[in-house]
Amino acid sequence: MKKHLFILLLLGIVLFSACENEIPFNDKYQKPQLLMNAILEAEKEENEVQLYIIDSEKMTLVSNGSVTVYVNNEKKEVAKSKIVLWNSSDSMKVCRLQTIFHPGDHVRLEATAEDGQYNAWAEVEIPQPIEKIIRIDTLITKIKIGYYMADCIRYRITFDDLPGKRNYYQLAIGEKSYTVDLKTGIRDSLPFDISYPEIINQEDIVLTDGHLTTADDDEFGILDMTIQNVRNIFTDSRFENGSYTLNVYTRFYDFNNRYEAVRIQTDAIIHLLSITKADYRYMRAMNCLDSENYNDTFMEPVIVPQNVTGGLGFVGASSEVQMKVQILDRPPIW
Repeated sequence: MKKHLFILLLLGIVLFSACENEIPFNDKYQKPQLLMNAILEAEKEENEVQLYIIDSEKMTLVSNGSVTVYVNNEKKEVAKSKIVLWNSSDSMKVCRLQTIFHPGDHVRLEATAEDGQYNAWAEVEIPQPIEKIIRIDTLITKIKIGYYMADCIRYRITFDDLPGKRNYYQLAIGEKSYTVDLKTGIRDSLPFDISYPEIINQEDIVLTDGHLTTADDDEFGILDMTIQNVRNIFTDSRFENGSYTLNVYTRFYDFNNRYEAVRIQTDAIIHLLSITKADYRYMRAMNCLDSENYNDTFMEPVIVPQNVTGGLGFVGASSEVQMKVQILDRPPIW
């Protein structure tokens, strides 16, 4: 959560620094503005919009604020901002939207804060998802990570591109692990572990944009200026109107040092999101800002896109398809 808030603060500073949204910081005083951030997910029962007041020096929570939601020019709701406590030291203020968005919806968010002193708005269209994930093939293997060989699971994920237009996608993988009753074979209703493992995409030509790498490339040190695609975003430019098979890895955990006396099953949930062009550009910029290999001496300045009028920030949208595969069924060790 702290890292998430830091990224929001960094984004606010970047957006505030100059009219062209470039990295070089403008140290002149800037009047406070309303910062609005959201990623709207199709078919989700609740979406969140974050509101902040930002000036030249800091970003603060709004004392009061609201977001009015319009879908296809029809007013749907007014959501008031509320404090959300993540832990004893982190909190944020969000407007929780109850409107369910569908692919093709044109959404307008109108935000206001501090009794109408600050106002901003943004518009976005919910993208169409692909029809389905056709197939997922998995294999437990070893690959080199850093200086060591590590147990990993390889995913080969096949899908068809949406025809007739340029498309933008994002890949995400989640894992849920359950204990299983030895007599009945029935899982517990709730997972004991939920994780979102890092996706290792170095062998996929689309996710690396043609810059395939290996763990051995780390030896080049400062000469390696490859920006890692940690957000796993990509376009259909290499397989337009066709099919493609993503080739990625995640670390594989068998829980052999935990829960030795019980049966364990793990499911992987593969999410393939359709995102907007603005989302794609935004996450490409954030890949650069987060990268250890970004060097502003040798590379062009990062421009972080923003689409909020009357204020600052970014409102994106996504829709997704997903497929679940079982990747572990471990009997008791003793």
